[in-house]
Amino acid sequence: MLIRLNQIKVPVTKDSSSYLKKKVADILKVPENRIKCILLLKKSVDARNKEKMVYFVYNLAVGVDGEIPLPTGTSLYEPAPLLKPKKVKRNIRPLVVGAGPCGLFAALFLAEAGVKGVLIDRGCSVEERVKKVGELWERGVLDEECNPQFGEGGAGTFSDGKLTTRVRDARIEWIFKKFVEFGAPKEILYDAKPHVGTDRLREVVKNIRKRLEDAGWEVYFRTRLEDIRVEKGMIASILINGSWESFSDVVLAVGHSARDTYRMLHRRGVALRVKPFAVGFRIEHPQQFIDEAQYGRWAGFEGLPPATYQLAVNFGKRGVYTFCMCPGGYIICASSSRGRLVTNGMSYYRRDSGYANAAIVVAVNERDFGKEALSGVQFQEVLEEKAFSVFGGFIAPCQHSASFLGYKRLSVEHCTYRPGVKEYPLDELFPSHLVQFLKKGLKAFGRRIKGFDANGVLVAPETRTSAPVRILRGEDYQSVSAKGLYPAGEGAGYAGGIVSSALDGLRVAEAIIEKCG
Repeated sequence: MLIRLNQIKVPVTKDSSSYLKKKVADILKVPENRIKCILLLKKSVDARNKEKMVYFVYNLAVGVDGEIPLPTGTSLYEPAPLLKPKKVKRNIRPLVVGAGPCGLFAALFLAEAGVKGVLIDRGCSVEERVKKVGELWERGVLDEECNPQFGEGGAGTFSDGKLTTRVRDARIEWIFKKFVEFGAPKEILYDAKPHVGTDRLREVVKNIRKRLEDAGWEVYFRTRLEDIRVEKGMIASILINGSWESFSDVVLAVGHSARDTYRMLHRRGVALRVKPFAVGFRIEHPQQFIDEAQYGRWAGFEGLPPATYQLAVNFGKRGVYTFCMCPGGYIICASSSRGRLVTNGMSYYRRDSGYANAAIVVAVNERDFGKEALSGVQFQEVLEEKAFSVFGGFIAPCQHSASFLGYKRLSVEHCTYRPGVKEYPLDELFPSHLVQFLKKGLKAFGRRIKGFDANGVLVAPETRTSAPVRILRGEDYQSVSAKGLYPAGEGAGYAGGIVSSALDGLRVAEAIIEKCG
């Protein structure tokens, strides 16, 4: 029998394996030799009382030899049923536009249902993409079709590869198991804050592509969706690299930076709506500073991961919060168009850069940029163009946080951002009313983590926190104005991050299977 035990605490000073087995045996009131297996379901860190002790906290499924009475507070462990798509018997040929997590998992689920389709991406394969992004970071040379936003794996490929999500859905277990099957580390199945890292994520997306090709899918890079024809409320044909083609269904998983696609859809009468998002800058600290702030004297203890944080404060109707925190990571140039500068955070699997960064952003909405469908896009572009113009390229404006807040004038001594930074007063980059909230938020965070506000390096701008547009769809996941078109993922305004994007792609694939089953 397998018994589920939750919230089992082990001090970081103890040997986890031996201590854990003894504690489990004590809880179940059996000799240790009757404990046949311990399956790790979840592992987290509890540092709320770091003055006394930091703990590893485990949820477990324990195998016991023979039958025993269930202790109070325990239950039998029942694995979730395995998700399997039903086979599609009709001969359909869907098109998936975009090879980010949404598009990849939509195509993968369709493939497992026996469907053969086409996957296209305007960018290049991950192998070529790594080279192109390297040219941007090292020499400031941008390829507008293949960069940190566009290409195989989507924007998440050049990120921390975080797999945390607030969404609760049984399908997520299937997604995580697929990640592991295609090369992600096994600990993502139980880590409370799972991450893959940009280096491991590149292997995952490459292996998914190979699986799709083995299943009969056609995969094309440097292939753009240029236009669509809508007739009688249905998608009739689409223009791909100058050629008009028709498909049974079109999954639109283009990501949050495909602004030309937004504009094309708007021209063709596809229903769009402006959506709130957030803008700001990234802040960087030495990782040791964050570790000591979060773990106290236990910082650096063997087994403890680089510490993270998540901070938020609300000022009436305006929120300021940290976003996309990257422990042991780097600040990167994430631009996708000439003349516009964007930053983001990224880390490798080992998270060993020695520095931690996160976005500090303030929520913006129609009050800031208007109610027109593309007004949020235009707001982003203005900020990015202004940042680019400061130094005439992809050198990012930066400022010491103490100088930004007026505590004292300090110079920036180190920053991981590539291709480089120069100091600039960030007050002049953003609208004054947003600067006020960013300053108030940063000061509030300094009260929660002592020294956070006075010891960081700020790099701007962060503008691509989420899509500024929602492509309206119905309960059947199809566009309300173009049946057969399935807006999906983060770019369509229905997800935020790798896991929720993959999940939305999965749901869209299920909708297509249900319609065609």
